Amino acid sequence: MKYSVKVLSKDQLDARYTWLANSNMAKLTKEAIEKGYSIALVEVEGLSRNDDHLTYDVHVALEQSVPRNSVIKVWGYTDMSQMNADKIYVAFKELKGQACAHAFDSDHCRISD
Repeated sequence: MKYSVKVLSKDQLDARYTWLANSNMAKLTKEAIEKGYSIALVEVEGLSRNDDHLTYDVHVALEQSVPRNSVIKVWGYTDMSQMNADKIYVAFKELKGQACAHAFDSDHCRISD
């Protein structure tokens, strides 16, 4: 499966959401950023509409974009308007150096391992 992850800069976010200022997408994006999350455009070939597969596909794509000793914490999907094009915007944090192969807490386990 082919993955692509692009973390958006403030300028890119402003350009995308300025014209959508009162939309739910813009409000979710703003809330996520205020909580310290980054926003990524995740492209997954054949992105599933099934909730379980969608979560798995997005998480694996994000994990492929960070070092193996980091783990991803997903806050939520902020913009699903391009799902038909296999693209989704997601709010996430990289927890650097916190991945553990034998962690007792699922927040510190990588799905792709």
